[in-house]
Amino acid sequence: MTDTEAPTSGPSQGPAPIDNTSPDEIPQPASRPSRVKSLRHSMADMLVGTVLADRYRLQKRIGEGAMGWVFLAEHLEIGKKVAVKVLRPSLCKLPEAVRRFRREARSASQIGSRHIVDVTDFGTTPNGAAFYVMEYLHDGEDLAALIKSEGKVPWMRVVNMLKQLCVALQAAHDDGIIHRDVKPANFYRMEFEGNPDFIKVLDFGIARLSSPKDSIITATGVIMGTPDFMAPEQAQGKHVDARADIYSLGACAYSLLTGRPPFVGANEYDVIYKQLNEDPDPPGQVYSSGGIPAWLDDAVLHAMRKDPEDRFQSMNEFLAALEAAGSQPLATGRNEAATEQAPAKRVKPRLPAKRPMPINPLILVGAAAGCTVIGAVGYYILFYGG
Repeated sequence: MTDTEAPTSGPSQGPAPIDNTSPDEIPQPASRPSRVKSLRHSMADMLVGTVLADRYRLQKRIGEGAMGWVFLAEHLEIGKKVAVKVLRPSLCKLPEAVRRFRREARSASQIGSRHIVDVTDFGTTPNGAAFYVMEYLHDGEDLAALIKSEGKVPWMRVVNMLKQLCVALQAAHDDGIIHRDVKPANFYRMEFEGNPDFIKVLDFGIARLSSPKDSIITATGVIMGTPDFMAPEQAQGKHVDARADIYSLGACAYSLLTGRPPFVGANEYDVIYKQLNEDPDPPGQVYSSGGIPAWLDDAVLHAMRKDPEDRFQSMNEFLAALEAAGSQPLATGRNEAATEQAPAKRVKPRLPAKRPMPINPLILVGAAAGCTVIGAVGYYILFYGG
């Protein structure tokens, strides 16, 4: 975990419940007086110096969320620095909070990708609060901080980051885990193995299994995620699959390239409306002097298609498009072939064949009788009329 994790605010008030807080949070009351916040800090500071599980000494608090605190700690036997995330004691009384906390630790630990923060241990504090231990990340920053400090990130750096994120999230999806809060603040960049932008994915706090039966979060009726990077189907409270993470990663790429989210509104509800009803301008058009190639514009916008069927169907497909470096234009849908000419023509819907109108049998009898009479009159005139 990072040493730059910032406290986050509770859910905003509005006509619909939307949770745009940190992924390790559950819905909390509206903002409270600063005295209460100071009390919370005091409670966290009281844990400094505590030894957990007879081996992790908490040295200082380095981050906070509504669900708990993150501490820098040291393993007493080997002297290794680690990060320890501790659930607030008051939340240990809430079964949903405990389930989410345990699931976050389990989700991160079972994936086993070097681009996902490594969780190594789980236990309880002396007062009964749950905690888990993870690798300590330092000498870097999350991508939200990068955007804040640098604004627009050069497109070649963005592509390097995106490739790593595709690999990490594909690993999660292969294990049946959907992140559901893919955003720049949950990606940490650091220097590693000569790569100044080595990426780690953080916080699986609102991750869920890909099975539709796993609905312990959405059953509450609260929309989980961050509106700026939320897929349309997620904003509508629908069941989501890996393609929601693909949309969100496309939105993250957009933000890195342009210095702002794909949609900007007066409030989160305005942003969600635009997520559902509007298409973003190409990043290269928003930042025309950034030299963003057309193929990268195509890849980002393709990931952000409104209909999940029209997006990349896996992170591997997204990665393949980035590695192709624009050698082929992208198809506009899942089953359409890419061509270098005009976009694929829309197929005109086939109308059902017209059925012959049924004929009343009495009409047939009448027509036959009429023909007989006309024939008899003609015969009479022909032979006897003269």
